[in-house]
Amino acid sequence: MTLPPEIAAPSPLPVVPGASPIGMQALDIIASILEDASPGLAEIKLNLRKCMAHYPGAPERALLAHLVETSNRVNSEGGKRQP
Repeated sequence: MTLPPEIAAPSPLPVVPGASPIGMQALDIIASILEDASPGLAEIKLNLRKCMAHYPGAPERALLAHLVETSNRVNSEGGKRQP
């Protein structure tokens, strides 16, 4: 499977001119997730990058989409993340 470059490779966080305070907070949260060196986060980071690509210039919407999708996945697995 070939991924688009904006999803496959880590890229610097976008600068969002005029971002709201919540948008700036969302960018901080997104950055902390993408910079986390913990093993096993590749799928989480990929999902977050997909959400960011789907909502360019709206980090708060991208983060919300990521959290909803992650919550749905965890809840469908009975609250446990499958390896």
